[in-house]
Amino acid sequence: MHKGITTIILLTAISFSTLSQIVSIDKRRTKDPNKGFQGDINLGLNFVHTTTDMTQIMSRLKLQYNDNDNTYLFSSDIGFSKVDDERNVNNGGLMFKYNHWVPDKIIIAEAFYQYQYNRVKQLKHRHVLGGGPRFNIADKEKFSLFLVAYTIYLNELFETDTYERRKSLVKFSSMLSTDWQMTENSSLSHSTYYEPDYSDPADFRIWSETRFNVKITRKFAFALYLRFDYDNLVPPEVDQLFYTINNSFSLKF
Repeated sequence: MHKGITTIILLTAISFSTLSQIVSIDKRRTKDPNKGFQGDINLGLNFVHTTTDMTQIMSRLKLQYNDNDNTYLFSSDIGFSKVDDERNVNNGGLMFKYNHWVPDKIIIAEAFYQYQYNRVKQLKHRHVLGGGPRFNIADKEKFSLFLVAYTIYLNELFETDTYERRKSLVKFSSMLSTDWQMTENSSLSHSTYYEPDYSDPADFRIWSETRFNVKITRKFAFALYLRFDYDNLVPPEVDQLFYTINNSFSLKF
């Protein structure tokens, strides 16, 4: 019973956590790029007392500023979950991203900084600084597709009582992202990051996220969310694959 409750809390809180090396901030951009400052804050705090004491904390902040040619985006995520004295989720991070919109928006220049930690994966810290071009292959009203080629500087530390791995290097990161308005009532979006360390072939990460939304009736809708993060080189006793599957129905009245 205790393990079942722990699993439920872990899967719930992990959907708010920062598991990937490069977080897909593009999905957090607001739809209208011409309104100056925009933002939103989400906070969650839960206490449950049954045969165990459970605590959950979730926090998400987004602040964005747009002018004619530039976008500045700041975002932060924190996820925490504890059952009695056992901490099942304790991770988060902050991100800053800058976009310069080149004429015709065929190529967009991007630069970013991210800080992350993830106690579940024994990640004490990860600093990522980088930038590069984003190629808008298709940018239509109902379909968009773009590729990103980043050069990044990575500084990270995985640490346990018996294991330590430090890395500080320049590496390459690529991403493919697409959004498709399939019909008036359904949409599909997908992003995949691939991050190899060419100096160490055993060290690579793949992160992928897919969202499917369908409006069944005017007031009834369904959503499916799939996410996985695969790290080929992890500390002992840490899973290589983390994944989340969420599905939900919503009713407006």
